[in-house]
Amino acid sequence: MDKKLKAIVDKSCKLFQKYGIKSVSMDDIARECGISKKTLYESVKDKHELVKYVIDSEYSKDSHAPHNVDFTNLNAVDILFIVYKSAIDFFKEFNLSMEYDLQKYYPDLYAKNIKRRREHIYQKMVMNMEQGRKEGSFRKDFNIDIIARLHLLKIEGLLQSDIFEDTDYTIVEIFKALFTHHFMAISTPKGIEEFNKKLADIN
Repeated sequence: MDKKLKAIVDKSCKLFQKYGIKSVSMDDIARECGISKKTLYESVKDKHELVKYVIDSEYSKDSHAPHNVDFTNLNAVDILFIVYKSAIDFFKEFNLSMEYDLQKYYPDLYAKNIKRRREHIYQKMVMNMEQGRKEGSFRKDFNIDIIARLHLLKIEGLLQSDIFEDTDYTIVEIFKALFTHHFMAISTPKGIEEFNKKLADIN
């Protein structure tokens, strides 16, 4: 992706996150980028292609997050907390209307994004739980595959369900509770002790 296209994609992403995809026109994007609509169409053939670039760009950022962290000498609890803090940053900027618009108006891109997001989260969770078992932080009496899939189900429910619509809870508060519930369900006493220490450091 060249610099010109990257700048367009970055600006478009901010607009989509703020207003949703549907309500942002190509005229809005050209105006925000300080270019003509003709120039915009020299970089992307239509809005569908632009949305694809935005989704691919955001996935690339998320799949490599957190950036500049060496996981080599970290234990499973340390890694889980680093990913947790990265996820909190993601949810702080997350706009449900963007997810809804993607699902309704760009179902092909939505399906592709869901598939690779699931695969990425699933693989990372399995690796983390296997490492935690070896280190004695996570229990050995549960099915890792089932728990990883259940956690995926809960995360997707958080992004898609209206179950919390009539409450004042923020998506960050809900995710924190989900994270704590997941951790406590799989941890040994050793893991819970490590968890509480990490939580105290954050707070």
